[in-house]
Amino acid sequence: MKTISIAVILITALFAGCGKESEQSLWNKVEASRATNNADSTIMVCQTLLKEYPAGTLAPGALYMIAETYYRGKHDPRTATGYYRLFIEKHPDLAQTPVAMFLLGFIYNNDIRNMDSARVGYQQFLAKYPTHDLAASAKFELDNLGKSADDILTAQTPAPKQKR
Repeated sequence: MKTISIAVILITALFAGCGKESEQSLWNKVEASRATNNADSTIMVCQTLLKEYPAGTLAPGALYMIAETYYRGKHDPRTATGYYRLFIEKHPDLAQTPVAMFLLGFIYNNDIRNMDSARVGYQQFLAKYPTHDLAASAKFELDNLGKSADDILTAQTPAPKQKR
């Protein structure tokens, strides 16, 4: 009787393990959802990937994709900032981290209109990445916090020369 019980337990465990999708298979679903602009599905599959493979090689990309999808796909900048912050905290040394840091300032400035948080975001970005490709953009954004596009253009456009 003991042998049969152990066999049933082993077979059950074997089948339960087979039900888990591979990390790559989940990522393929993320890409398919993203390709069809299905933001809800993209987020859901990314969250599944993070739950099933929290230390996996694709987990950082899934977390970043959630932030991107909330920002660009669902047009939810507040939720996106939370995911960008989590990404920066968990993955401070990845190539996408400076972009995530820049985007925090950008979203606070241009979408949420919180100039104090935007200033802090840009200053932190510049302190950590002063030579990054986005550094000039961060400086420009800092110099123009709170200004409308018209104000910026007016300030940069030279006045027409007067004819004598």
